Amino acid sequence: MKNTTNRADDDESIQNVRAKQSNTLWPDTLINSRGVDEFLWRGSGDAPLVQRIAAWIFGVAFVLVGIVWLDVAYTKGWILFGVLSIVWLFVGGKVFLNGFKRRRKATSNHH
Repeated sequence: MKNTTNRADDDESIQNVRAKQSNTLWPDTLINSRGVDEFLWRGSGDAPLVQRIAAWIFGVAFVLVGIVWLDVAYTKGWILFGVLSIVWLFVGGKVFLNGFKRRRKATSNHH
């Protein structure tokens, strides 16, 4: 039969595992991904360097996909691929540029 100290240790171990998994389980993943999506789309003035590098990599990847699709659209004459390639190029350019630091807008208290 288990004593209460082992039960308390088991409960503590379970809580430790849950805490370590908190960013990998639903709904925490949704919260984390929303922050990433927001940074990639809107940019940030205080994002760490690793996030900026990731934005540059994603931006370049999107631009490269856009270039490949544009080439396919040109060689095959597919208009849909041409339109989609423009979307890829736009999104890639926006994400890439969001990887650069932005100046924070000073908020004034003037009326």
